[in-house]
Amino acid sequence: MLVLGVVRIFQPVHGYDVRRELLSWRLEGWINVQAGSIYSSLKTLERDGLISITGHEKTDGRPERTEYAMTMEGEKTFQQMLRKAWWQVERGTEPIVAALCLMPFMARDELIAALQARLNQLDGETNEIRFARDSIRDGATGANGDVPEHVREIMDFAATRLKADMDWTRQFVRRLKDGAYTFANEPRSIGDPMG
Repeated sequence: MLVLGVVRIFQPVHGYDVRRELLSWRLEGWINVQAGSIYSSLKTLERDGLISITGHEKTDGRPERTEYAMTMEGEKTFQQMLRKAWWQVERGTEPIVAALCLMPFMARDELIAALQARLNQLDGETNEIRFARDSIRDGATGANGDVPEHVREIMDFAATRLKADMDWTRQFVRRLKDGAYTFANEPRSIGDPMG
């Protein structure tokens, strides 16, 4: 949807410009913005008839670049995808959910240490987002390479999720330190399926 949306905004547009725009929106933690992924998405969108090639541009010292524009079918699909993203809540895969299911196979001390490391990582990400958000200029539209002002909402969303994750992690560490659950190196009770 994002690649299609950027094509819609800037058409006709090159793959390089699509990637540059997505990078300016600071989406690296949410989507794959590697050049190969962007070009692969463009090829898929073209194959599916959602965008079309409008021309090729060759400039001095650069390889030929393909220009893309959205088709009528692309506009229809884009509108459907946009509304679905707003109206339906979808859960992403979270590796920690599987790890929580299997946590009794770890030692309590190791799990607490891993959760402390998780907190440090989450705190670092939060600080990075806060710094990036503060660097966005009021009224920026994305022209002249500025990060568009609305990207603050993406950052606020990400920071809110990180805060919730940190709050849960701190509470979970407290419960573990207070003796909740039984772990791999601890005695088990009779009838315990892990015993």
